Amino acid sequence: MAVKFADPEFVHEVNDEKLRNNIVDVLKRNGPQRVLLSGKAGTGKTRLANIVGEHVIKTGLCFLTIFLHLNRKFKDQWSLYENIASQLCVYSDFEETELDDRDEDEEDEKELTDFDLKKKILDEIVKQRKDIDQKIENERLEAAKANKDAGNKAAGKKKDKATEAETTLPAEDAKKDTPSSGKPCILLILDDEGNQTSEEVVMNIMGLWKFLVDDILEDVNRLKILVTKGGEEPTKAVVADVKSENGSEGKEGGKSESESEEQDGVKSESGSEEQDGAKSENGSEEKEEPESENGSGEQDEAESVNGSEEQDGAKSENITEGLERAKSENNTGELERAKSENITTEGLEGAKRDSEIVPDEGTRSQAAENVQDTKRDGDSGQSTKDVSVAATNSYDDLINFHTTDVSEELRNSIHETNLQNLFMVLITKDYVETFADYIDKIVSKSKNSPAAIVVLAKSLKLIMLSKKCPSTEGYTELKEKIDEVLSADRSDSPDLCSASESAVNPIFYLAYVLLKTYDTSKGAILDCFWHSLDFFKQCGCVYYRDLITQWMLEGYFDPVRSVEKAYQEGHSILMDLINRGMLKIQENNVVVPEMTMISLIDPRLGGHFGRSRLGFSRVYCGDKENGIGKITQIDDMIKTVQAKKVDKVTTILVGGDRLRRENPKTYFENLKELEVLGLFEPTLEPLIPSFKDHLKLLRVLVIRDCDLLDSIEELQTLTKLNTLEVSGASSLKEISPDFFKAFLELQSLHLSGLKITSSPPSISDLTQLHCLIIKDCHLLEDLPNIQELVNLEVVDVSGARGLQTCFDNQKGDKKNKSKNKNFYLLKKLQLLDFSESQIERLPIFQDSAVGDKLKLLTRLLLRNCTKLRRLPSLKPLSGLQILDLSGTTSLVEMLEVCFEDKPELKTLNLSGTNLSELATTIDELSSLNELLLRNCINLDAIPNIQKLKNLEVIDVSGSSKLEKIEGSFEDMFYLREVNLRGTKVETTPELPKDTKIHCVKSIILADGRLFEGKDWDEVRSKMSSENPSSSDAAVVAPQEISEETREIQSAEPRASDCTEIGDATRKERLLQVPIDRALYKKTLTSLVDSESPQEVMEINETNKLDDGALAKAEFVSFVDCTPTRFTSIFNKTKVVKGCWLKMCFDINDLFSGVDEENLKSLETLSITNLLSLETISCAGSLENLKNLSLDCCPKITTIFSEMPTSLQVLNIKHCENLEKVVEKVEVSSHDNLTVKRENCPNFGDYVMVEHSDASPP
Repeated sequence: MAVKFADPEFVHEVNDEKLRNNIVDVLKRNGPQRVLLSGKAGTGKTRLANIVGEHVIKTGLCFLTIFLHLNRKFKDQWSLYENIASQLCVYSDFEETELDDRDEDEEDEKELTDFDLKKKILDEIVKQRKDIDQKIENERLEAAKANKDAGNKAAGKKKDKATEAETTLPAEDAKKDTPSSGKPCILLILDDEGNQTSEEVVMNIMGLWKFLVDDILEDVNRLKILVTKGGEEPTKAVVADVKSENGSEGKEGGKSESESEEQDGVKSESGSEEQDGAKSENGSEEKEEPESENGSGEQDEAESVNGSEEQDGAKSENITEGLERAKSENNTGELERAKSENITTEGLEGAKRDSEIVPDEGTRSQAAENVQDTKRDGDSGQSTKDVSVAATNSYDDLINFHTTDVSEELRNSIHETNLQNLFMVLITKDYVETFADYIDKIVSKSKNSPAAIVVLAKSLKLIMLSKKCPSTEGYTELKEKIDEVLSADRSDSPDLCSASESAVNPIFYLAYVLLKTYDTSKGAILDCFWHSLDFFKQCGCVYYRDLITQWMLEGYFDPVRSVEKAYQEGHSILMDLINRGMLKIQENNVVVPEMTMISLIDPRLGGHFGRSRLGFSRVYCGDKENGIGKITQIDDMIKTVQAKKVDKVTTILVGGDRLRRENPKTYFENLKELEVLGLFEPTLEPLIPSFKDHLKLLRVLVIRDCDLLDSIEELQTLTKLNTLEVSGASSLKEISPDFFKAFLELQSLHLSGLKITSSPPSISDLTQLHCLIIKDCHLLEDLPNIQELVNLEVVDVSGARGLQTCFDNQKGDKKNKSKNKNFYLLKKLQLLDFSESQIERLPIFQDSAVGDKLKLLTRLLLRNCTKLRRLPSLKPLSGLQILDLSGTTSLVEMLEVCFEDKPELKTLNLSGTNLSELATTIDELSSLNELLLRNCINLDAIPNIQKLKNLEVIDVSGSSKLEKIEGSFEDMFYLREVNLRGTKVETTPELPKDTKIHCVKSIILADGRLFEGKDWDEVRSKMSSENPSSSDAAVVAPQEISEETREIQSAEPRASDCTEIGDATRKERLLQVPIDRALYKKTLTSLVDSESPQEVMEINETNKLDDGALAKAEFVSFVDCTPTRFTSIFNKTKVVKGCWLKMCFDINDLFSGVDEENLKSLETLSITNLLSLETISCAGSLENLKNLSLDCCPKITTIFSEMPTSLQVLNIKHCENLEKVVEKVEVSSHDNLTVKRENCPNFGDYVMVEHSDASPP
């Protein structure tokens, strides 16, 4: 369909202008005016406020706009007035200024008091006020003089009057509607999205209204206020003072997050124009570079588009004064000031110097609009009626503000046509035709959210402009992905989705899927994305350098060998997220996420907590005193900006290479004010003694990958620690029992990769602890008693292979029988991970006398707990989303109640268990998407699961006794994959009669035959038409494995075998044949010309791996891994010589996304049963590849795009569609290549080389 590009842009410009003018008309009215703009998240309230702020400056109605983003805590008057002073460029906090760039005057400047700051602000605004008043007076006098000189001629008089009117237009305009004699006003914009501070706190308690009116303006009528606030969704009130204003202090996370995201999206669209305009108005410099980052064109277009949407409410009527007062009180919460006026010139310049300038427009809006808004009024502006009583005791009593609610017009402007135009404007006319067929569907699925449209449009445009989608084929794949995700949406079907799923905006989910699919940052971007959402919920907005620093502290770029390189990687991710509209920048380069995405459900196994080392946001909570400080990256270190001589360095992050330049005895002597210290791979000796006596104020200490560290006892002098990580200290074998009694303020504790056998009992005294991680401590034999640490949100003891019980392991009278018996008090717990431990039982999760449930626990991970024999009742875990019991080979029974009351459970993984039957209550898991029962060797039947209409994947492969699956699949309209390989299921349940999800459907039958089709009708047709006897080529019988394997028995492994073998001799399935480690080593030896067997690191989808071991591994085996898992793990390797891949069914482009440097050492590559494999990327980097084996890869037609220079032997079997080694190069031209082939009918013109004749690889 043809789409005209100019029309949508023009329409939105008109809508923006109309909504803007409605608000401006209200502000022009007589008396002190207060405009309320409320609405749900993502409707563009903040962006519209910026448009208004820019316009009133240009037209002369106001001489100054002050924009306060209340999404950060204004803890005291200093933080408030520092923000305003920075907007006026009369004070710089040096966040963007490098140490060497400060001038002498700045060096000599002393610490300012609140009074000093207010005086600077007063002097500057009064000067601006007097200047504009004098200018107006001069213009009036000049006009009068011109009239007098013109004479008394009628024509001359008319001309002079016209001239006079034209000359004084702004002042006259203002004079008409205000009692201030035509004198321009101050517009104060309170954007309360963060819900961290309220309007009452800012205006009354901190005295801003009195300061502006009494001390500066000297005229009440010259103050105009515009308040944005959230509407329909509840937000969280962090500031106790706000309680009286809103009456709904507790409305927290959900709304604010979602709101801000939508708003930011809209804001980002609005672009730099608003910001620039606002800045110029205040006299500060304009932010141009951020625009260039995001594309000013996009932002401008977005602005116009969203503007109209946001301005829905612009129209509303005047409410009674009492209501108005109420509204004024209710509004806004905290920090981050005016986007429009001065986005800080120094900040921008500093960012430019660092090449870190972040796009300005859209970013700022996001954080601000959402959070606070909800807090005050609730759903709409009219809800302010509830707050009128509280308001009467506020500044509104003293200044009789006329409050007008203009929210309804904003809401009314958000309709289908508007959103379609918005999408077209943002995607630009270059790509409108590409997505023309999807625009209607995208808008219909957007839940009327402009922010969702903004984020998706920006994401699509970024993908189209990148090398990830360079061709028509790439466009087709992108469209297919869009179609698949949108067709899988159930949010409009309450009977098919849980409460959490119904809250998900499908367009935001699509944007997230595209982030995963087209990620260029090797996986860390997903960690950073989820961290940003979580951080804003807890803390509000954050300075962008601080955010990158937190990403480093959380371990997203590990291992950190160079702080500078890690910081650069973080900045690259930051810009990627900004360009997608998922992060926004406010003034002073403060970052907020698109918080309307908060409703998204993290699909990753461990979620955000499973990937974070510290959970620092729980410690920080938006309080600057608990934060990192104003930092800069310099000289391969991150440190606080030492802006003035009186300031002290309070934060240092440094790597071992850089630290080696320092003298450990003197380096820390000059850092006595240090509060945050991060040491990555430090090699100083002695390490702790070098700082233990100097850093008494230390709050955060991270010691990562220090092999030489053998004791931490001397850290007990650092009693102010609230965050401690000691990880990768392989020489540390003991921590004294009373060690943690010195750290009663500790809130986050991370101990990993240590050789300790016992955890200090004093951990039980850490009552403020939020995060407890004791992982990969393979020798650990006991746990502290944590059942009364009620603040715990994360408990991760995965990898404790020596841990046999979580209870007391002492014997005799000293045994504490109640230790860790019951976790029912841990109501805040969200992640519990005992994976790879040897525990036999879990604590129970309920108390019959209390009856409360652990509703917040979303992930219970028990992978490879090979001794776990039974589970307690899991019924209290009603919020569980992922239950992973894979590899619990001793588990033979699950109680019926374990599956009861699990409305949110989406992934159930029972693979590798010894269950002989499943609880019949499994049919109550109405939200289940994935049912994984691989290698359940004792399972002979599956109960009726036909009620599980949300199932997408059913995998029972390798469950060799399974003969029957009860019920039918015919109502599973979202089913896309069924795997029956290696079972005894002869009669396949009735496949779905219809399908709603648009993607390839596939089923693998028990005999290994694969059938695929665009829908299940096509699959059924292929199944009925194919002769079973023709499937011989599709499955490789055991005897077809090479002679080196000798005779392999296909007998099924016994349950007892699996239990005893454990990790040491893990069974693997290769082409339906169990292969143990000894046999695998023998095969490996023959492949790599090695006299002695090599140690192979075996990797599956879930097992825990040590990063240090990965970096040293020469031989790795991947079994049943997803593409994401394979890429992320391979990127951590450095010297791999031999790589084996088996049954990684979803990999279609091998080595796509892998760092090419990691491929240069690869000599042997063996690929078996990669059913989706189509090509092997990065062939040019496989410079040492000598041996390649491809077995049962039915889709591959061409192996490489270019020939690896060292390839000598190619062994191919059962690759029916393989035609060439290299694209457009005849097979026979590879003179130096020895090829062995079997059942590859389309492969070149080679004569098959018999195994006996071939030279050994």
